[in-house]
Amino acid sequence: MTKKKEAKHYMSKIAQQLEEDLKEVQRQRDDFSNKHLRICADFDNARKRWDREKTEVIKFANFTLLRELTSVLDDIDHALKAAREHAGSEEILKGLEMTHKNFLSILTKKGVEIIETDGKKFDPYVHEIITSAPAPQEQEHMILQEVQRGYLYEGKVLRTAKVIVGVLSETTDQGEETKD
Repeated sequence: MTKKKEAKHYMSKIAQQLEEDLKEVQRQRDDFSNKHLRICADFDNARKRWDREKTEVIKFANFTLLRELTSVLDDIDHALKAAREHAGSEEILKGLEMTHKNFLSILTKKGVEIIETDGKKFDPYVHEIITSAPAPQEQEHMILQEVQRGYLYEGKVLRTAKVIVGVLSETTDQGEETKD
């Protein structure tokens, strides 16, 4: 072989080796790029999951705290009732009414709603029967009285409303109750 041919052959081998090396480097680059994209996606998914979990933890903490605060609202309601029944407590009544209004306003802003009971049909998901009382047919399964107010927090039951529900009283033709 002549020197030119040897040089050409040698250059061809070098070029072939460089092409193979370039293909290997490109494959490694693609692998690293894919790994990078997967890691970024995994990190993004983990961040979103952490955000959801953090939100759920905060909601649960709020739920627990708000449930406990409803008993404070009950105490204010009881104090209001007592102040209304006693003469000479107008200033105390005024202060309690303001406190009640502000406290209820704060709870409402945080997502707490009162469960309605007046004129409502009994709903086992939001009402709890304390007792039943005889009632005419049109008031059967209707709430006759609220014993303790119930609350929702963001649409979930924070505390059920404790109620008295109307039930039909069985009577004979003479209007006397039958005994079982």
